[in-house]
Amino acid sequence: MSDYSIRFLGAFGSKAGIHCTTCIQLSDKTLIDAGNVMQALADQASQIESIFLTHSHLDHILDIGFFIDHFFAQRQTPLKIYGLPSTLQALKKNIFNDDIWPDFAQIKLLNSSQFAIEWIEIGYNQVYEPEPGLFLTPVEANHTVETCGYIIEHAGSAVLFSGDTYLNPKMWQLLEERSSIKAIVVDVSFPNRLADLARASKHMTPDLLRQSIAHLQRKDYQLYAFHLKPAFIDEISQELALIGLDLNHILQENDRICLQTGLLCQRGVDNQLDRVMRLNKIGAALSAEQRLEPLLEMIVTEAKNIIGADGGTLYMLRDGALHFTVAQTDSLSIRMGGTAEAIRWQPLPLYLSNGDRNNTMVAVTAALENRLINIADIYQSSDFSFEGAKRFDESNGYRSKSMLVVPLRNHEAKVIGVLQLLNKQGGIEKTTSFNSEDEAIALSLASQAAIAVTNAKLVDDLEALLESFLNSIIFMMGRKSPYTAGHINRMVALSLMMVKEVHQDQGVYLKKVYSDQQTKEIRLAALMHDIGKLATPETIMDKATKLDGHYDRIGLIRLRAQTISLAIENEALKRQMLQSEAYSEIEQFRVENLARLNQALALIEKSNQGTEFFPDEQVEQIQDLIDNPFVAGGQAWFMLTEEEGKALKVQKGTLTEEERQIINEHAEIGLKVLQSLPFPEKYKDIPHIAGAHHEKINGKGYPLGLRGEEISFEARILAIADIFEALTAHDRPYKRPNPLSLAMKILYFMAKDNDLDREIVKFFYQSGLYLKYAQRFLPKEQIDPVDIDFSDL
Repeated sequence: MSDYSIRFLGAFGSKAGIHCTTCIQLSDKTLIDAGNVMQALADQASQIESIFLTHSHLDHILDIGFFIDHFFAQRQTPLKIYGLPSTLQALKKNIFNDDIWPDFAQIKLLNSSQFAIEWIEIGYNQVYEPEPGLFLTPVEANHTVETCGYIIEHAGSAVLFSGDTYLNPKMWQLLEERSSIKAIVVDVSFPNRLADLARASKHMTPDLLRQSIAHLQRKDYQLYAFHLKPAFIDEISQELALIGLDLNHILQENDRICLQTGLLCQRGVDNQLDRVMRLNKIGAALSAEQRLEPLLEMIVTEAKNIIGADGGTLYMLRDGALHFTVAQTDSLSIRMGGTAEAIRWQPLPLYLSNGDRNNTMVAVTAALENRLINIADIYQSSDFSFEGAKRFDESNGYRSKSMLVVPLRNHEAKVIGVLQLLNKQGGIEKTTSFNSEDEAIALSLASQAAIAVTNAKLVDDLEALLESFLNSIIFMMGRKSPYTAGHINRMVALSLMMVKEVHQDQGVYLKKVYSDQQTKEIRLAALMHDIGKLATPETIMDKATKLDGHYDRIGLIRLRAQTISLAIENEALKRQMLQSEAYSEIEQFRVENLARLNQALALIEKSNQGTEFFPDEQVEQIQDLIDNPFVAGGQAWFMLTEEEGKALKVQKGTLTEEERQIINEHAEIGLKVLQSLPFPEKYKDIPHIAGAHHEKINGKGYPLGLRGEEISFEARILAIADIFEALTAHDRPYKRPNPLSLAMKILYFMAKDNDLDREIVKFFYQSGLYLKYAQRFLPKEQIDPVDIDFSDL
């Protein structure tokens, strides 16, 4: 067979959405690995006779048990499982052991005296012929368990399959020495930034692949990547593009490689059943993806794959125009929009400046007329203007030909966008027209896509509404208490700075990775952390002085002082008129009492500020003013009431113990409010993250007195951000801002006392994050050198 090809039923490093694990169909009877047999082949799988395994990891053996269980009653011959001795031993010990799954090697078939499974040991560099003319040679791989790749050979031509592997010079030497090998398929599981993880798990990265091929002399071979971990597909694809591997060299389900040429055969699916199954899988994946940008990208990618198009563009309709949202061209390695780089092309208006329909644009016409448009060759069409496509061709050395344009209609049958597919691939380097089956598939996919987009947009709109509502609350809090709104905004900024720094850290927090969704949850929690202060009276929340309430009662005390001063003066004058005593005694009375009055007023004025610690001797002086009034004219004159004296005796800040308790209640109130809200599953931790920002590692915090591991890592971050912002805030009316060095010193001792997480505080200092925040938010005069040894935390 001159066109013999192998088909990848599964090509990825894990199961996620539409992505399936390793499985290569060599023929109707023979597979390499069994990561996706049942779903890919359905009843056709009954013909399988032999499975050659690379190793024993779950993603490569996944369907063996289900396969033999499902087809047991139909089989008359054993399923032959070929594998390295250690691979077979692992399967027999850990899977087919009658505990996890029946031991089918000891169960005879219904219509035969033979057992259902036959284990066959293989060895490196030995040639096996499962079918006439098909040869498999196991070659050594470099993985965490004993693993092999395979040379797959037919009619004198071969493909080298790496299996799961790390750096493997022997494999590349084989490629160099054997010209019959037309292509090599290599495991590339992780992006470059996870090089340490790749090394530990013995997988490749794009950079390791680049290093491996750098010194090859041979150039006449095709190179394909497989086994990408679904979580990192976009990142790995972009890095592979930088070393010359475009999307046509990243394998996916149903891709075929021709052994005689090493080239990728027509990308797409093989028959109507496959298309229906894949369409169902795509629909499920679209429904599961709630993030709008990845969803839009998935629509284009999967539409291209299932129909076999080289390019695709997705337009979304808003403000009377079609906006370019995603654009991809596989053969040119172009990926724009979605999660990739932004598209800056001008939108296509539905109507011209004179009010006429813009029917010269094919995408616009599809939207306006709500109809599918299929064009065999845009250069031969006179119905529409394709100037944009032709300019693209000229600048990129491309040839746009066949085009399929499909409107996206939502559940109300309104057009919300347009999907445009370009250049149906009909074989190697051949472009054909889209057929009626392609149209049906595209319409079905467009319908599913439109519903998924509508749902995702609804979720986005609801989240935007939630965030806008929170910002409105902060605005209201700003009207009530300007410094509280400022605190929230700066605290949110610092929390996100800390999360980003932890996410990027390659040291102590290497395993702490935050997705965009997780980061958003933390941001919303930070926004809500002081929501309970809405219930705090502003007379307490913004208490600038100890005597502040609805007004600062220092003014009332000054009036009292004036009254007492007049009473003293009147008493002195009265005594002079009566001449009841010597003038010197009268003057002494007047001077001493006025001096005491002035000293008392100065003490009260100073005590009222609350910006400095109030020592015990001054507390005693205030108590003396409460206990010992001024006496003049036979009457006692008190400078202070008992309540005022109690407020003035506060030694730290401006709040009395009762007022501080009211302030502290905001954490409990906020927690109850948040716990009463029906947050969706992805935001379920917001009440804890926000509500625990006053908890302490040692259990002495509030409102719940949580300790240690009862406080989440994210809540610990918010606690540090909350305290550090408060220590450095320069807009508080009741205190002076601390210099940076003192704020860090206080933070250090709070960590030493196990109020705060020691490791995070140390990271906050050693990463330099404290200084980045200071340079962004603090005045220059507040930033001074920090000379503290955080290493002993």
